Amino acid sequence: MAAIGAAAALAGLISAAGPATASAGAACRTAPTALGALPGTEVAWPKEGVRALGRGNLSVGSSRGKAVYWTGTTVHRVPVPDSRAESELLGVNQRGLMVGRYRPYGTTTQVGFTYRAGDASVTELPGGAQWGGDLDVNDSGRVVAGGYGDRTIRVYADGALERTLTLPEELGPDTYVYTVGGINSRGDVVATVQKVEPDTGGRVEHSYPVLWPGDEGPAQILPQAGGGGNTSWVAGIAADGTIVGSDWYGPGYEWTPWVWSAPLGTPGSSPGRLSTHPYASLDGVSPTTGVAVGAARSHPDDAGNGADQAVLWPGSGPMLALPRLAAGQASEAVAVSDDDRAGGSAVNASGATRAVVWTCASRQAYLPS
Repeated sequence: MAAIGAAAALAGLISAAGPATASAGAACRTAPTALGALPGTEVAWPKEGVRALGRGNLSVGSSRGKAVYWTGTTVHRVPVPDSRAESELLGVNQRGLMVGRYRPYGTTTQVGFTYRAGDASVTELPGGAQWGGDLDVNDSGRVVAGGYGDRTIRVYADGALERTLTLPEELGPDTYVYTVGGINSRGDVVATVQKVEPDTGGRVEHSYPVLWPGDEGPAQILPQAGGGGNTSWVAGIAADGTIVGSDWYGPGYEWTPWVWSAPLGTPGSSPGRLSTHPYASLDGVSPTTGVAVGAARSHPDDAGNGADQAVLWPGSGPMLALPRLAAGQASEAVAVSDDDRAGGSAVNASGATRAVVWTCASRQAYLPS
């Protein structure tokens, strides 16, 4: 009975209208807030951290390799069918609809699902287990699903397949989805598509950012980040169509943050990096305010520049640093909301990775000296 009562209370907190809005008078912190963790030992993957931010004090992600959501700092485990499965939540909309994936124990494929706080179980997406498992959800409840190796991307509405997005024919037959960057409020979907160059025996590939408009117009191949040659990694799309991501040279672990500004059609540009690190990535964008977040990065073998550090880009001006959870320890931000919260992961003074949220993130952000 206690569990039923708790679920009912939680369902009231996060109703169909969305989670309760945080108090407007809540004090801004000057450091990230570490969120609660499930019992047990930290695992390497899925990484401990926030993946997306909902309305009010709702955030979603993974703890101890399991899908969880948080109300404030309180952690709640999502009931996936296989208790041994690796799982994580990847997105949440303003009405509290969450999306995630789990990998059944002993398999290499993943099952996508939706979930609302208080539900007795997750609702699996049609189609069963898939190799690729990237998911996102917009405020109309449309879920985009796809991932590495897929030949199509799927859009679901009300639990049913609504659209199947095919790869641009002009890229040729030997193409596949690399990552799905997300879906915005208009239903626009963005992804990175890999093209295997012919007559190279599969040894040469090039990546292209691709946009599928929500009005069901033809797919658009966007200019490659950084002039091409590396991976054009797309991470998110805002309501106005602005896309953020990175130019990524994998063998050298070199990241250059990149923004394709709306209206699309120009090559895009980089907002620059922190002076303290040689590289940076953009890994999330707010729905409507134009704020992006990510991480300042160094090569793993180069300790001279210090650990990775979460960053915030206000939409203009220089890249800014977000405070660390502990001095000298790594952090990254992958989600940012219109109400000025950022979410991600950070290592504490004991060396443990924690899910974190920066409240009043733009006021915490600073330009390193």
